[in-house]
Amino acid sequence: MQNIQQSFLKAIAQTFAAYNKFGARSNKKLIPIHKWFLQIIGKNLDRSYTVVGLGKGGEYTFDGKYYPKTLDISVLNKNKLVATISFKFVTSNYKQNANNYFENLLGETANIRRNNVGFAHFLVLRSLIPYYDKNKGNLRGKLKKIEHLKEKDLTKYVKLFQDQDFPHKPEVLGIAVVDFNKKGKASFADLNNLHLSKEMKQILTDQLSLKNFIQKFIALCKLKS
Repeated sequence: MQNIQQSFLKAIAQTFAAYNKFGARSNKKLIPIHKWFLQIIGKNLDRSYTVVGLGKGGEYTFDGKYYPKTLDISVLNKNKLVATISFKFVTSNYKQNANNYFENLLGETANIRRNNVGFAHFLVLRSLIPYYDKNKGNLRGKLKKIEHLKEKDLTKYVKLFQDQDFPHKPEVLGIAVVDFNKKGKASFADLNNLHLSKEMKQILTDQLSLKNFIQKFIALCKLKS
């Protein structure tokens, strides 16, 4: 699992570099991390499965219960969609958009799960999140402040994880908190520096960890096949 963690950090660093180069609206920034998920998931499933996303096969479009949806990472078994991963990497202005991100996740989850497809969501946040006062196209605005990730920013996701199994709840949920140095190298944030409760740190390092997410998603794919 150490190799998986290191390869994940490398992919996130490449994703961050692509974001800085091509801007927030370009899907080129997602190719490195999509490829990472495709490779890891593919290695853990047999040849009856096909895993597609940016960088391999392209994003899969699915007729959801309420509206068509282009999926990030899709797993098919004998040409039938069985499960998908929704991936979100927030690079800036998180607190301004936090509720919108969460509400969109609830709708996306219900739209997919109500058509009997397994749904997983993986969220990547920065422990120190830049806030820009304006963002025009692919150009950043002026850096106004640095926001610190706090427990209240994560609580809604933990409540969702602990909720009963309704259609709005992802069947698998994962969260990673990362940092970048001046050269753009990624590392997992030291949760002890974030003033999180003991319970929150335990949930992030265990139930919502990268390792647990991959294992549970593989199990979900097999269950839905």
